[in-house]
Amino acid sequence: MNRLHYILLVVFAALLLFSFSPPPAKRFSLLVAEYDVAAAQNHQQHLWRYNFEGGLYSTKEKVITVQAQKPGEKSSYVRLDLGNCQVYRDRWVVSGIGNVIDVQQKKVILDQKDQFVKGSGDSMVFYTNDIIRGKYYSVLDLKNGAYAQVKSPAYKAIKGQDVEPDCSLKNYKIHFYPASAAKVELVRDAGYGEDLSRVPGGRPQLPFFWLDNTNFVYPNFSQEKNYVALYKVNVPGKSQEKIGEIDQLAVPRAACRFFSDPDGNPVFVCSGNYYLVDLKKKKVSVLQYLPVGNGFEIGIAETAKGHAIRYKGQDIGNYFCDPEKTKTAEGCIAFTYEMVIGEERYLQGVATWTSVAAKWKSFDNSDVAAVVGWMEY
Repeated sequence: MNRLHYILLVVFAALLLFSFSPPPAKRFSLLVAEYDVAAAQNHQQHLWRYNFEGGLYSTKEKVITVQAQKPGEKSSYVRLDLGNCQVYRDRWVVSGIGNVIDVQQKKVILDQKDQFVKGSGDSMVFYTNDIIRGKYYSVLDLKNGAYAQVKSPAYKAIKGQDVEPDCSLKNYKIHFYPASAAKVELVRDAGYGEDLSRVPGGRPQLPFFWLDNTNFVYPNFSQEKNYVALYKVNVPGKSQEKIGEIDQLAVPRAACRFFSDPDGNPVFVCSGNYYLVDLKKKKVSVLQYLPVGNGFEIGIAETAKGHAIRYKGQDIGNYFCDPEKTKTAEGCIAFTYEMVIGEERYLQGVATWTSVAAKWKSFDNSDVAAVVGWMEY
C-alpha cells in the first residue's frame, strides 16, 4: 500500500467513525426563582440558572434580582412566584402576571401586568382587560423593547367570542353578546352548577374551553350535582352536542376548570380528578397519568411515596410534587418537591432528572419560589 492509499484509508475510516458517532448532548439551563432571605422586608426575588452539561449539573449563576413590590406600594410589580411562568425561544421569561425578563441581557424589558397571549417570532402579544384601562391588545417588540397598543379593532389573538354565563338563576344560562347588537341566548338550560359547599370562597361559575373562535365546551351539572355532562356549543348555529358525561361526583374542594395538555387537548378538572375530553370519539375519560410534555407523565393519584413519574412509559421515580407546575424539555424534567408528614407538607427544594444521566439530582432549598422552565444554550 503506497502512502496516498494509506492516507485515503485513514481519512475514510475517520469519516466513517464520525458518521456513526452520536451527536453531542444538548446543554440545558433550568431557570429557578428564589425568594431573598429577607424577602419579607425587601420584597426581592432572584432568578437563577442551573446549568446542565451532558445531562449532569455543572454550575449555578444568578440572572437577575427583581423587585416584587415597589417601596411604599402593596401591589405586585415584577413577580416570578405567581401563576405559571414560561420560557420563550430559550431566552425570554414571561412571568405569570405578564412581566418579561431577557435572560441573555439580564434585565426586565416589560414590567406591565397584562395577560400573555402568545409569542410570534420577535414579538409577544398581550391582552388587557381592565375596568379602568379597557380591553385591548398590545405587542412587545423583542428587538427594541417597544410596547405598543394594537390600534386595529378587528385584531383578535384570543380564541372565542363575547360569551358569558348567567349564574344568577336556578338553571344557568349562556348568552352571546355580538358587537353592536342585542344579546343572544345560546343555551337556555346550562345546568345547575357544581357543588361549592366545601370550596373556600366559592362563587357560582361556569368555565368554558374555547376550541376555536366559534366552538367551546362547558360542563352541565345536574340538580343533584353528582353528575355532569360536557357539551360542545357552536355559536353561529346556536346549537350544542353532548361530548361525554361523568357520574358519581364527589363533593369538590376546588372549583372545576379546564386547561390544555401539551398537545392542546382539553383537560377537565373536577372533584379531584382529571378527565381527557376526546372530541373526535365524543368521550370523556379519567386520566391516571397527566402528560406534562416531552414524553413525561405524572401520576394523578398521590400515594404514600408521592406521585409516580414516568418517561416514555417507564417508571423513573416518585415525588410529592404538583403535576401542573412541572417543567420539561427534551429528556429533562424539573419540579419543586415536598416532604409530607401526616397532614403537614414541607417544601424541600427542586428535583431534576435527565435521560442522558438517567438519574435524579435534587437541590435542597426551602427559599425556592418557582421552577420557571428549561432553556437550551
